[in-house]
This record gives sequence, C-alpha cells and structure tokens, in this order.
Amino acid sequence: MSDVALITGGANGIGRAVALKLAANGFFVVIADREEVAGEEVRKTILARGGKAEAVRVDVTKAGEIEAVMGGVLQRHGRIDILANIAGGSIHRKLIEEMSWGEWKEVLDVNLKGTFLFCREAAPIMQRQRKGRIINTSSNYGVTGSARRTPYSAAKAGVIAFSKSLALELAPYGVLVNVVAPGPTETARVMKNWTPEYIREREKEIPLGRHGKPDDLAEAYYFLCSPESSWITGQTLHVNGGLVMP
Repeated sequence: MSDVALITGGANGIGRAVALKLAANGFFVVIADREEVAGEEVRKTILARGGKAEAVRVDVTKAGEIEAVMGGVLQRHGRIDILANIAGGSIHRKLIEEMSWGEWKEVLDVNLKGTFLFCREAAPIMQRQRKGRIINTSSNYGVTGSARRTPYSAAKAGVIAFSKSLALELAPYGVLVNVVAPGPTETARVMKNWTPEYIREREKEIPLGRHGKPDDLAEAYYFLCSPESSWITGQTLHVNGGLVMP
C-alpha cells in the first residue's frame, strides 16, 4: 500500500512540483487547495503519468473544512504518512503604518494559522501510527525579515519556532517535523510581478546566480520524506542558492 501524502497548496507553484515529485516516487498524493480547477489538473497529470492522486478543496484558514478533509482522507485511505504545508504567500506589501489589522491577520491566517490547523489534525493520526513526516514551509524572510512584508516575515518566523516545538512533542512517537525555507522561486504567481530587469538585478544578489525553480524546492521536500532523512527533525532546510546562510 502506498504511503499517503497530503499537500496543501498543491495546485500551483512549489506545491504542484512537490505533488508531481512525490507521486512519481510512489506516494498516493492528496492535493488540498482552494483552487479546484487547478487541483484537478494536477490530479489528471499525475494519473496520466501512472501515479495515484486525488484532489480536495479546502480553505486552509477554516478549521471545519480542514477537519472534514483530514477525516475524509483518513476514512478513505486509513492513514496519513506525509503532511506538507505549502499553502501561503505574501498577500499584502505595505509599510506598517499603512497596514490594517485585517490585512495583517489575513497574512498570518493563511501562512501560520493554516499550518497550525493542519498539524493539529495530523498529530494524533501520526501518533497512533507511530510514524509520519510533517514538512512546514517558511521563507528566507522568516530569518532576515523584509520591509513591507512584516506580517509575512512574522508568520514565517513563527512557522520555524512552531515546528521546532512540535518536533519535540512528536519525537517520542517517531514523527518527524521539519521546515523548508525557499528563497526567490520562479512560480507563476511570483513571476507575474517581476520584470525582466528586476530578475536580472535580483540574480546578481544570489551566489549561485539564478532564482530557484519549483523543481529545486520539490527535491528538498522529497528528501525530507525519504528514508535518508530518518534522523532529522526540528530543522530548517534553506533552499535559496546561497542568498541567506543563517
């Protein structure tokens, strides 16, 4: 029986690349995303390549929807082996004096609250299994901070501290909790806001001389799902071409 991997934000960008990578390596992939059409496209792509997948709609800020999704997956498959929390994003970019509490909270909800809610549902399942991997998603800004991204930076820093704490709670049950912190990555959502001139200038700041691709990040998530990472927990894997070396 295939291990079951649930990927939030699996319909686009890094999440899509992770879904395809895990499916290609034998996992049954559950694509959990609020974008139903895009999620279905990923599911069909996986099936066409000989993999196994299903797509479910969920808003990662809604506890009731998350409980229903996790319960449904458990009922259909009997287990959840991998939880990759990838849904998120830097929604509002403003100076602090221009930002409303509602905008601040919206960014924290999609990046930090959603991660907490999914982990809260996954933890007892994996404890009973005595087996599981949770991979949460931070950012280089969770370490360095970023002007005009105060809530995003705060949320991503919170993901790191939360994941360390959760790793300590779940270690006695054989459940591993780690973080991937992407640097600048050429997803469709990001690229639509970047001009060719900005891309060239930004790449000069990166020691390896290029932005990341979603497939670069997928390799990191896959490693943390693999047997080769069986003695790694509570860690943050920075994948950024050398831009940030904490």
